[in-house]
Amino acid sequence: MAAQKSTEKSTKKRGNPQNLVAPWKPGQSGNPKGRRLGQRDRKTVIMEALRRIAEKKKMTPEEVEEALQAAGLDKALKGSFMHFKEISDGLYGPITNKVDLTSGGRTIADLITIANGKAKPGADATS
Repeated sequence: MAAQKSTEKSTKKRGNPQNLVAPWKPGQSGNPKGRRLGQRDRKTVIMEALRRIAEKKKMTPEEVEEALQAAGLDKALKGSFMHFKEISDGLYGPITNKVDLTSGGRTIADLITIANGKAKPGADATS
């Protein structure tokens, strides 16, 4: 019975609209087929390309990567916003736009007042 309650709780947390069954059983993958056999991830493909270029140019992969970074910095200094953004995102992380999708711009205090029934949703809670 305790296991059934925990399943119900986890189902509700996942947002299952019918609240009937968990999307999958504990330990079961949401992607049972997984990645296609032989498919490589992006990092592997890039690292292999760096090694091939390094061999041709008689450099180490690290030296090739450093040369690419230097070329990108040079282009950024010459005004290429795309190169500047890539470098900036790599150093400081991408800029996030914070958009309020739920409260309509109201403060938390206003929402609490509305939730407690002290103000109507369409009215300004501060007045």
